[in-house]
Amino acid sequence: MHKSARFFVEASQHHSTIIFVCGPLTFDVLWSYNTMNKERIQKVLLGLTGAFEMLAFIAVVMPRTWMEIAHEWLGLGQMPHGPVLMFLIRQASYTYGMHGISLWVLARDVKRFRPLIILNGAAYLLAAPVFCAIDYTAGMPLWWTMGDAVGCGVLGAALLWCSLRDLLR
Repeated sequence: MHKSARFFVEASQHHSTIIFVCGPLTFDVLWSYNTMNKERIQKVLLGLTGAFEMLAFIAVVMPRTWMEIAHEWLGLGQMPHGPVLMFLIRQASYTYGMHGISLWVLARDVKRFRPLIILNGAAYLLAAPVFCAIDYTAGMPLWWTMGDAVGCGVLGAALLWCSLRDLLR
């Protein structure tokens, strides 16, 4: 395991502590075996989603030949050529990666960043039907379309549910 991406777990009889370390960003998530409060749920969701989105940075520098192999492996056929496609892939990947970092920052202090977390929750919830329509009309496989739509919808709903008390004020 690379030293800049470590995962520690310290267990005791009453609680567990998980500490995520990735470069300069570190945050911990505490939870009881019996209950997880809504703030802790948000920390976990934001941290895991952020880590997943940061994987997109790989595509910013990935050789095109690797992209072509992945494209065929996913059952999408031969990858088209052209500068606009490479521009979109690399810029979208960079944007996803930076959004992942922002989610890690939000996870560090969910009380302080509550308005931004609500914005992200609404954005993910709205992204579900939008991504479904985009994926469907683009001819993406059903598993891809459902993964996008359900993943975004569930994450958005969970972030908003955890902020429900603040939304009703």
